[in-house]
Amino acid sequence: MVASGSGGNCSLVWDQDSLIVIDFGISLRRLKNRMKDLKIDMTDISLFISHEHSDHSSGVRTLIRNYDVDVYTRQGTADSLGLDDAFAIKNPVVIGNFSITPIPVSHDAADPVAFVIRNGKAKVSVVSDLGFVSPGLLQAMVGSQVIALEANHDVEMLKSGSYPFPLKKRILSDHGHLSNMQTAEALETVSRPWTEIVLTHLSQENNLPDLARKTVGDHLSNRGVEYRSLECASQDLGSPVYDIEIF
Repeated sequence: MVASGSGGNCSLVWDQDSLIVIDFGISLRRLKNRMKDLKIDMTDISLFISHEHSDHSSGVRTLIRNYDVDVYTRQGTADSLGLDDAFAIKNPVVIGNFSITPIPVSHDAADPVAFVIRNGKAKVSVVSDLGFVSPGLLQAMVGSQVIALEANHDVEMLKSGSYPFPLKKRILSDHGHLSNMQTAEALETVSRPWTEIVLTHLSQENNLPDLARKTVGDHLSNRGVEYRSLECASQDLGSPVYDIEIF
């Protein structure tokens, strides 16, 4: 993950042949700098947009103007962003060795989705901006080597915080964002001993990385759920790089 949070989101998944970019709510300069560090070629990009909110899409037009980019998203999202040339997706999309499956989620956007990405035996789930985790999404995430899952807020911090009541109500609703405990309960179902967990989209006002890690980690430990690693992605630093065996 290049960045994660309400200030902008962007994730990269790549192999020797293809680059998949999930969301683009950051500056082009930031993407270029991160890709230079990672030694990734920017000549051919496939961009998948989860939904139209600006922290996931604000840099899309700049990216399109400067690079050869194929854009994939739901028709409702494309319409909301005025992306006439985007590919409207309903089913898995095959790009090189990758298969990218959009999974509908519950959020206050036109047609929001999460993405489950496969490459050989490798599987990555990128799931953010949703009010609850549906049974279908849980089933789709099972067995992932990497699960990047929203842990937006601690409920008590949100309730006692400075946000106006309508915003608190929206965040806590089924079309809002996941709490630490909701995320922990979802991970209890889908985590496996090989799963690397990345907690994403943490609120800077209503959550803390240590609190999110402890809530999720304690919940999984108390129920004997094994996993390989547990990290929090950040707005400024994104996440570590995860190397996955694809064969």
